[in-house]
Amino acid sequence: MTENFTTDSLDNRHRFDAWREAVCSRLIKAQARQTYNDDFSGSFSYGSLGDVHIATHSSQTSLLWQRTTDCIRHHPNHDYYLGLVGSGTGTLSQNGHCSTVTGGDVVIYDAANPFDFAMEKMTINIIHLPRGIMEKQAPAISLLAGKCFDLTRPGITSLKQMVTEAYLYNTEQEKPFLTEQFANTLFSIIAVSINLQKSDDELKPDLYRRILDYLRQHLDDPQLSIATLANAHHVSPRTLSRLFAAHNTTPMNVVWQERLLACRKVLVSGQARNITQVALDHGFSDMSHFSLAFRKAFGCSPSSLLKAERRMM
Repeated sequence: MTENFTTDSLDNRHRFDAWREAVCSRLIKAQARQTYNDDFSGSFSYGSLGDVHIATHSSQTSLLWQRTTDCIRHHPNHDYYLGLVGSGTGTLSQNGHCSTVTGGDVVIYDAANPFDFAMEKMTINIIHLPRGIMEKQAPAISLLAGKCFDLTRPGITSLKQMVTEAYLYNTEQEKPFLTEQFANTLFSIIAVSINLQKSDDELKPDLYRRILDYLRQHLDDPQLSIATLANAHHVSPRTLSRLFAAHNTTPMNVVWQERLLACRKVLVSGQARNITQVALDHGFSDMSHFSLAFRKAFGCSPSSLLKAERRMM
């Protein structure tokens, strides 16, 4: 269901404050003020497509939105927002970027960091993008906060069309599973469009770091493989192998190295009950293979570290 708000029926003295509260209570807590003491007229609508929250707001005057450090401290919000400008002009400043926008432009802003968004008689459609989901699907999204999208890149036409249709979508007339499919497709198109804004070379360092973080968190999974790593990061096994080759290694070599290092850390810490349990806890299933790999990596057997630690206790 969509909520609609307009200032038309309000006394002019209360219009801006009421409109600002309607927007802030449903989108982002921010400071807002009119640039000039003009009569204010505005509207706001807010709704959802399954788990996707969408909004549009319009004002017929000049105003400035500011998400300050004080506002962030008192009203934490770690999500991103995509804005498709319908009409009017504005300037978005965030993360050292300053972007002038007009009708048809697309921007990303990050509620976790301060921003200024000056608007001149602007209508803007907004999609709420949960940080966890978007940073997994579009790792470069943080680099775009405060920047205007390059409208010549692939995916922009589909993105604009999908966002526009999101505001025309009637959830009451469609089946819930179709609404969910529509929302998932919208997220996917947004993620692809964001990824296409950046070159592969710019994405690689962040992708490599994310894969390292992921495999370190899943060392206990004996099924960890190139295929599972690739699927978890929405890339092909070939792309994954080439990424690690640029660092003179392979994905599975890194997995083995990280597992061995984690096992050694547990053994020398004195927390190990026995060697077999340590190996199993870190994804090894073949004990003889584990012992050989451990000795090759560290020049000693895992049992020698365990015995040494027990002698010190």
